[in-house]
Amino acid sequence: MPKYEYTLIKSDRKTYTIKVTEDNKIIVRAPQRASLRDVENVIAGKRGWIERAMAFNSANNLARQSVKDYRAAYVGGDLVPVIKSTRNFIDGAGVHVTGERGFKSAYVGTLGGYFTEKFREVERACNLKAASVSFRSYTGRWGCCDGNCNIIFNFKLLMLPQSVQKYVMVHELCHTIHHDHSKEFWQLVSRFMPDWKRYRAELKKYTFLIRLY
Repeated sequence: MPKYEYTLIKSDRKTYTIKVTEDNKIIVRAPQRASLRDVENVIAGKRGWIERAMAFNSANNLARQSVKDYRAAYVGGDLVPVIKSTRNFIDGAGVHVTGERGFKSAYVGTLGGYFTEKFREVERACNLKAASVSFRSYTGRWGCCDGNCNIIFNFKLLMLPQSVQKYVMVHELCHTIHHDHSKEFWQLVSRFMPDWKRYRAELKKYTFLIRLY
């Protein structure tokens, strides 16, 4: 009997990968010819990593549930109350919204200008330039740089710590030079933010926010 329940996906691949989703489901991708014993041996070898990932998810479950229930929201990485209001704005008391659709207006209206100022500072520091910058409610990405170098940020980025926001700014600005995730792209990111892997790992902790609002 395997220690963990998991979903097995076989394909014409040569390697194994294991993913632990935010709700602690385990997905294993394996070569077509892999036996059940092979798969379970791979899982056993990753036991420590799996348990750490699941423990992290469990530790954050209550905070995440309050966000999913729209009783709390992140502002700069801090969890604050969500307050039912007749207007959409953010102040020291929390995030005031008229309803679920009011979050974008509250965040962009209150924090969008400051974020854009910081973005311009990063532009100058990197000597890179976006044709335009705006906000949108994406459900699968934190930002986008199109072929004309227009950068659009997910407004939910305003919920995250400023250090993580800066990583996404640098990431999208580097796409004005390399419109892919090639080796050259990551070299450029490393030039402006040598410890970018640290912030990308931090960003992944907030992935569940992308599917909300």
